[in-house]
Amino acid sequence: MNRFNKINTKFTHKSYIYVLGFCLSFMLSIVFIENLANKNEGKNFSSSEKSRFNQTQSNNFIKKIDSKKMAVLPVKNKEYISVSEKKKRFINSLLPIVKDTNLEILEKRNVLFHIDKKIKNNNLNVLEAKVLKKMFREYKIKNNDISELKKRLDIVPISMAIAQAAIESGWGTSRFALEGNALFGQWTWSGEGIKPAGADNDATHKIMKFKILKSSVRAYQRNLNTHSSYKQFRLARAELRDNKMKLDSLILSNYLDKYAETGDEYVKILKQIIKQNNLTELDDAKLLPSSKKLKSLI
Repeated sequence: MNRFNKINTKFTHKSYIYVLGFCLSFMLSIVFIENLANKNEGKNFSSSEKSRFNQTQSNNFIKKIDSKKMAVLPVKNKEYISVSEKKKRFINSLLPIVKDTNLEILEKRNVLFHIDKKIKNNNLNVLEAKVLKKMFREYKIKNNDISELKKRLDIVPISMAIAQAAIESGWGTSRFALEGNALFGQWTWSGEGIKPAGADNDATHKIMKFKILKSSVRAYQRNLNTHSSYKQFRLARAELRDNKMKLDSLILSNYLDKYAETGDEYVKILKQIIKQNNLTELDDAKLLPSSKKLKSLI
């Protein structure tokens, strides 16, 4: 019996050594493979994969974005981070959302110009007529004015959207942003919203709240594209289009004095944020298309 126990102990000791040796070898092989992968990273990608791997970056902000990855605000209410890190997180979260919603608008704009061409050729079909009617209603167009619809159905420069969101939400750290995904300080008198802390007791307005950030961005774009206060903004944007010029946020910002009660001072701050944070560099960000239809618009 004692002899058997000795043999069994000896066998167990050898088994332990074998297992330990195997684990050590396995870990070393993983380290070797990871080093080899890092060394050759991106070399064996297909052409489409290389376009994702070789992303150009500016100020650590991604300029080529996967449209399927829509981020949320990354800053927690009590989390302390540096100002530069707060800005970087905010921009990296909002950039793909603004770019994606702009592509949605460009897709509609492309359809509009196709329909307009068919109207001129007098061969518009029933389905296209319904689509056009829906666009008139969505962009609050009266008298079926296609020229006015073209002025309204257009994008907002990424740099301008991010800068305005930064002002209105404190780079994504305001109570309205954290509790209601409200990035642009839009008021509501009838919809669901958050009452400002310093509002008068008889004040009836609230800050509009949203379930997701993308809804906030869409509402902001719709506001600039339809509200009478921003008619001059839309005219200036259309003029840039007519002259085949880039939609320059520093030019278009001059027409947003009615966005806040501070007027010209608001415009000054808006342009300052765009310049200091080099946000215009993000206007050329490329969105990796989620469909062939969107690919043609990039």
